[in-house]
Amino acid sequence: MFKRIALVTDDFSIYHSIIEETRSRKLNILVLEPSKPVPPNVGVVITTENESLNIDFRRDRILIADKPQSTVDKACSILFGEDFNEIIIGIDPGKYPGIAVTGNNKTISVHHVSAGDVCPLIKRLKREFEGKKITIRIGHGARLIRSRLVNDILDLGLRVEMVDETGTTPHLGKGVHGQVISDIIAATNIARIKGITVGKQFIEPSDGELRVIQESSREHSNGRMTIPRFLARLVAKGDMTLDEAIEKHNGTSST
Repeated sequence: MFKRIALVTDDFSIYHSIIEETRSRKLNILVLEPSKPVPPNVGVVITTENESLNIDFRRDRILIADKPQSTVDKACSILFGEDFNEIIIGIDPGKYPGIAVTGNNKTISVHHVSAGDVCPLIKRLKREFEGKKITIRIGHGARLIRSRLVNDILDLGLRVEMVDETGTTPHLGKGVHGQVISDIIAATNIARIKGITVGKQFIEPSDGELRVIQESSREHSNGRMTIPRFLARLVAKGDMTLDEAIEKHNGTSST
């Protein structure tokens, strides 16, 4: 029997925060009143400290709700983690990568974050699935962002495979909209494809990529300035953020 997460509480703020988090991950959880018995298909219960005292369920599988993101992470870890020999994290690279966390061909959770938030997320997942083998599979697109992500993830001590992502982005049918959905499905597909193990990436941006960064700096500064190529190169290689480059150029120009 497939086990589910149950949210057992009368606390509206806890209910709202956990429901929002699980919906964002496309997790279907069971909502119960504290007075109701927990059915046998439940594998982990999320509740509050006071309400937990009256819930007839295994103590080691009752979670006291804290921050919604970490609480749901822990619930997924308890529910799925012990059954998985390996966790595979698929990444569809881009400015806002889609991320899919999978194990035994099941999707545990999905995420859509900025490129700068990918490594903090993976660090957190690494802690939640401590003791499990973790493999990162990343699509071969978005060369500069992908290369920086590969290097940063390797610094975390994780194995990285590069996947040919051709055909992983779906066509969204009538009534289905949103780049977020497309990126997440692509990440899930990438997680299922065996890739080639890669090491540190050498990042040397092309003239076209530098021009895109320079144009972005102009848009970012509301047309006030365009950063020079040497700063654009530092941004491209991940040695400086776009904001830092704009600030540095602004400081240099005003002296």
